[in-house]
Amino acid sequence: MKKIALLGMPNTGKSTLFNRITGGAARVGNWPGITVELLTGKILLGGDMVELIDLPGIYDIHGFSEDEQVVRHFLHDNVPDLAVVVLNATQIERQLSLLLQLKQLNLNMVVLLNMADEAKKFGI
Repeated sequence: MKKIALLGMPNTGKSTLFNRITGGAARVGNWPGITVELLTGKILLGGDMVELIDLPGIYDIHGFSEDEQVVRHFLHDNVPDLAVVVLNATQIERQLSLLLQLKQLNLNMVVLLNMADEAKKFGI
């Protein structure tokens, strides 16, 4: 079964996106560490079952927090078929370093720009 991983910094909307797509009930909060373990759900995509993985939000792939270690070990042991990097549209510059770190892992990757409505409110 193919795997799609949701990656990004805390509070970018990864768990909200996961819940919308899977119909799940992952806890969603506005503080670091809310998704300490990875969450998985199965979805039908293009006629095939796919495993969607909601990884904890991290600031640095090389960091030593519990969240960063969970993500690093997952990516090392279970390379996803696709990594969806979720960015908060109101804080793009702040998130570029993590995006570049993930790019260096040579993952099949797409970037999802989330919270565009919030960015519009701020004139971004």
